[in-house]
Amino acid sequence: MSIHAVADKDIVSKKIIGKLAAHLAIHLLDLPIDPNFQEAMGTEHQRIEDRRADLVVKLRDPDGAPFLLHIEIQNNNDDRMPARMMRYLTDVLLAYPGLPVRQYLIYIGAEKLNMSAGFEGPDFHYRYGLVDMRALGCEYLIKKDTPEALVLSILCDFGDRDPQEVV
Repeated sequence: MSIHAVADKDIVSKKIIGKLAAHLAIHLLDLPIDPNFQEAMGTEHQRIEDRRADLVVKLRDPDGAPFLLHIEIQNNNDDRMPARMMRYLTDVLLAYPGLPVRQYLIYIGAEKLNMSAGFEGPDFHYRYGLVDMRALGCEYLIKKDTPEALVLSILCDFGDRDPQEVV
């Protein structure tokens, strides 16, 4: 897969996931949520640089308790990703105080995933969920037999198979 194809897939993936956040939380992240509630949250935070999270959405668990789901989509390995995710976490916590945050990194790169899902310091322990779409068989989503899961299956690694044939 060319660099441009991976970058295009990344951009398209972010747009699709924004529209399907609740279904992504249910089908891909196995989070127990209320599927009928989804509220997109602003993700642009001004500093000297402009930083925007890929997706921050307010969801509710089955008991009605709200939480923020933060998702980043990454198409290449980046050793700085844990620090970047922590930075996003602080941005979200400051923008929306009082709401718990669940973070996930979805890796859609062509290379084998070799990023950490967090890091530790002398006085802290930081972790986030990490989903490797290369390791998740697209059949898992296709077998869910819902239009939303089928759309999410485009993020999977189809290997040598033609995605149109699989889907």
